[in-house]
This record gives sequence, structure tokens and C-alpha cells, in this order.
Amino acid sequence: MNDIEVYGGKAKEREIAEAAVYWCAKKLLPRVRTLSIEVRIKKLKSAMGYCLNTDNHKTFELEINKGMSLFDLISTICHEMVHVKQYYRRELKQFEADGKVMWKTKIINDNVAYTDLPWEKEAFKKECGLAIECFKELNVSF
Repeated sequence: MNDIEVYGGKAKEREIAEAAVYWCAKKLLPRVRTLSIEVRIKKLKSAMGYCLNTDNHKTFELEINKGMSLFDLISTICHEMVHVKQYYRRELKQFEADGKVMWKTKIINDNVAYTDLPWEKEAFKKECGLAIECFKELNVSF
């Protein structure tokens, strides 16, 4: 069973975040039961969320901006969970030694715009559809 812990934010944000992370893990990585995901809901200055792959491809930290609308909260979690899937499947690799990033089999240059990064393109493409499906299946109301 995947281990998911949520900290920070309001009680309702934590409840929804936990349910959405479990839902996304089941949807994006249906056979995986060994993930460890720590979610921190806190005030972020320059982003709606972050995904950090810690010590191995099964341990993750998500940071989610607090105080967002319900839809933004869930769609941001869906976006970051796409990154979890990418790291887990080793489609996305970051090399600590030199800061290089590999997408599938290609090293990505530092000068590529954020919105042109292939892993971000995939996450942005999937987040809205996943969020709507998550809303329906979890029976979350706007």
C-alpha cells in the first residue's frame, strides 16, 4: 500500500489532497504499491506546486500552494502526480552531480523555456482531464 502523508494547510485541504494523491497514484501507476509521498501544503511564492524525487524513484515530496480554489488544488496535485509517474517510470531523471535533466533518452538543454519542457508539456496536457475525472470519482463539489 502506498504511504501518503499530508501536512500543513487547512483540514479540508489536507483531506482533499490525501484523497486526490491516492486517486492519482491509482490512476497513473495502478500496479504500484510502494510509493512514499509526503505532501506539504504551504504558501508558495512563485509556483502552484513542486515535485521533488528524493533518494530513489519511489520517494517523493510534493509542495502545494495553500489557499487555492478547490479546482486549482486538485488540478495542481494532478499535475505534480504526473511528475511522480514520470520519475517513477524513469522517464524523467535529474542528475545531482551536474544538474542535468534527462527526458526519456535525451539530455535537455538549460535554455529550454519552462512551458517547452517535455515533462511539463505532458503534465499540463493531462492535469485538467485528470482533475475533472478525480472530482467525479471522489464526488467532490465545487
